[in-house]
Amino acid sequence: DERAQVRTQVAVEFFTAEHGRPPTDAREIAATIAKHSRQRTTAVAGYDLTFSPVKSISTLWAVAPVDVAAQIELAHREAVGDALAFLEKHALYSREGARGVRQVDVTGLVATAFTHRDSRAGDPDLHTHVAVANKVQTHSGKWLAIDGRVLFKAAVTASETYNTAIEKHLKARLGLTFTEREGSDRGKRPIREVVGVDPRLNERWSTRRASIDARRSELATTFQTDHGRPPTVIESIHLAQQATLETRDAKHEPRTLTEQRTAWAREATEVLGGPDGVTAMVTAALSPTLGVTSPRVNSAWVHATATAIQDTLQAGRSTWQVWHVRAEAQRRVRTTDLPGEGVDTVVDLLVDEVLTAGSVRITRPQDEVVEPEELRRHDGSSVYEVAGSALFTSAAILAAEQQLVEVAGRCDGHSASQDAVAIALLEQAANGVTLNAGQTALVRGMATSGVRLQLAIARTSA
Repeated sequence: DERAQVRTQVAVEFFTAEHGRPPTDAREIAATIAKHSRQRTTAVAGYDLTFSPVKSISTLWAVAPVDVAAQIELAHREAVGDALAFLEKHALYSREGARGVRQVDVTGLVATAFTHRDSRAGDPDLHTHVAVANKVQTHSGKWLAIDGRVLFKAAVTASETYNTAIEKHLKARLGLTFTEREGSDRGKRPIREVVGVDPRLNERWSTRRASIDARRSELATTFQTDHGRPPTVIESIHLAQQATLETRDAKHEPRTLTEQRTAWAREATEVLGGPDGVTAMVTAALSPTLGVTSPRVNSAWVHATATAIQDTLQAGRSTWQVWHVRAEAQRRVRTTDLPGEGVDTVVDLLVDEVLTAGSVRITRPQDEVVEPEELRRHDGSSVYEVAGSALFTSAAILAAEQQLVEVAGRCDGHSASQDAVAIALLEQAANGVTLNAGQTALVRGMATSGVRLQLAIARTSA
């Protein structure tokens, strides 16, 4: 709380010094805090990559016969390997030269994996932590630090690679099928669960996540009330960490796998109405009767899917990089009948078509200098270009931006009188809707200016 108060006070001082006036609303304060709170680059000892399947996989693994549970663990391990292989191929580099100007290839990760079986709440939660040392060997034999910029950019894509891989491995090993979870938030990416696994059991074993989300919401509301502004991105991360710590149970005594499975079987029996209910659920998952239609992958599908990927990207962002395209391609391939060994090839085809046929590169190309072979990476790219850093957009977005620019200079729109706005505000107040100073200024400015294009930034409410 004290740190947040200091941030607010200092942000007001910085804003006033920069603009010659105090900030008029919470938005300007929040923007100043965000501007001056960007993290500086710091050295780290290593990275923790965590791979965790959707809840229904852990649920099935917890109550299935031992031989089936072993197959699920093997599929999980293979999927982790696939995700790490992706990182080594596309996102693992080091830097050398003055100020790390050259981004160079390396031989591979140095890491160790730890697989955990439960959450702090004791719920089944099959997941693996991969501790990656921040030292890699270049092809010239030097041991240098990982270029964390690219590893960070590729994190979501690595996660989607794992999600696709585990589905494919489980289908090949056990015949499992997946479908979108019912009741998913429309504003978020759909989550695919194992067909046949009872959602009630998934919910019963998600107590840790539910308690964290509830506490995080409470902390965010309190922050808004105390400081008169929403938390910045960094402050939101800190609030999430605080919620995680405050709701964290004390570590329970270690339990063997047999003890865990006995406890989970008892809890599943309570939720599903008896041992027969558990058996029926496992049988339904291993022998799904629900027909899940999977599209066939052919040239027409690749073309249509590439178009759909671009539509999805430009609906949510104005620019994108190869990481965004590859992550979206993984989500699309996951729903097909494609075997696991063909995933990488089809994902590469989709990425290539989206970036070459549908996107417009807006990052200025490198100078037309042909580097010698010694200054090129294994894929032919220059060591002076950061891998995956090129920005892309679409012709539709460029046209929309041009239209906005053309309209921005026009001031011939309808404008309300100050008296009309004052009456409207009084009427709102009489009806119980009171605006703060910033909201009132926004309403007055937009209603009376006559400007054709105006920008309003405000926090949305559910």
